[in-house]
Amino acid sequence: MNSCRLSIIVTAHNCEKWLQGTLDSIVASAGSALSCCDIVIINDASEDNTQYIIETFAAAYPQVRYQQTSLRNIGKVRNYAVTQARGDYVLMVDGDDKLLPGAVDAHLKILTEQSPDIFLSKLIESRNGKTSRAAVWHNRSPETLTNNEAITRFLIHRDIQAHFIGQYFLRRLLQEYPFPPFICYEDAWLFPLLLIKSKKILYADSGFYLYNKHASSLSTRIHPDKINCLLTATQHMDEVLPSHYQPLITCHWIEVANRHSEILKATGEWEKVIKRINQQSLLAFLFNSQIRWSYKRKMLKVRRLK
Repeated sequence: MNSCRLSIIVTAHNCEKWLQGTLDSIVASAGSALSCCDIVIINDASEDNTQYIIETFAAAYPQVRYQQTSLRNIGKVRNYAVTQARGDYVLMVDGDDKLLPGAVDAHLKILTEQSPDIFLSKLIESRNGKTSRAAVWHNRSPETLTNNEAITRFLIHRDIQAHFIGQYFLRRLLQEYPFPPFICYEDAWLFPLLLIKSKKILYADSGFYLYNKHASSLSTRIHPDKINCLLTATQHMDEVLPSHYQPLITCHWIEVANRHSEILKATGEWEKVIKRINQQSLLAFLFNSQIRWSYKRKMLKVRRLK
């Protein structure tokens, strides 16, 4: 293996409650392949003991490099982290999440043998560190997806979601196509573009990444600036994906309207969202077998709005 096949990027902001568990889980997940990795930790504007935990961890592992920033913008933080990475591939980890033991070790063998542009897998969502089921990783062989299969699964939003955490990307891709300078939803903006630009995509249905959603998570506290990022990311799907995906993209617009109607109306963006939904051919939407009935009912409800 290359002496630095994989860069594991950890972004941290006021993570003292979880960070030690995150870092320990990375070591356990990499196992014997830890020597083939570098671990890049970016501490962005933390005001707690996050930096002390990072420095203590770095003293124990020569693979660790760290930087302190005050960017306060996750898109800029991720781009900066990529400039610090040395591996052929990048795996992003948030400082309050965990990886399951042995997974990165096994995945590195797959990355070396198959050389994909992207290697995706499901996230295992936990609430305040607790999963709804036993978190066990199974070492299954991934399947190879065409661009169309990957984009369709992403738009249907079941197997593949717009997260960069817990996914492997060629560092070259992230250098060529950087994140937008968003405070959130930076991944939703970039993800479909990288699916289009990738030639080989792997997908494993066995998750290894424990995504910890809690009261301090970026996606938990919604306000107008975040909704603006979400609207721009959703519009970007229309811009970069071919037109035959429009019915499935419309489902995402409907979701925005249903979840955030009050903020959209307060900020004057409601009419824009409804106009985009109404641009979709109703018959093409209703007779699309890939669209769930729940969205078809929501579409009919939107069409009745004045």
